[in-house]
Amino acid sequence: MIGTLIVGFFAAVVCAYGCTEYLLAQLDMRRRMVDHGVRTLVIILAANLMSFAILWVSSLAFLLASGAELYLQATLVCACAQMVWLAQHLWSYYRDHPRLRYEQ
Repeated sequence: MIGTLIVGFFAAVVCAYGCTEYLLAQLDMRRRMVDHGVRTLVIILAANLMSFAILWVSSLAFLLASGAELYLQATLVCACAQMVWLAQHLWSYYRDHPRLRYEQ
């Protein structure tokens, strides 16, 4: 049981990373940060929220198909997996945003 949870959490983190990076690339967040886009922080938060929603809905679909009733646990795993990438993106925004402003 513990091994399954560890593998599931690892898979959730990998899926959250892939989905979030894809959404940030589609929303062109890196260029907006360099160009001092006004809504860069909003884009980061929106991409992470959309990634969480995709991950959460897919985990709920998997739980419904398997017949397991672990909805709260699945929500917690999805939230924790997404928080890893939200913290990383917010840290890069906090670290790089002022520095990029002074370099230009």
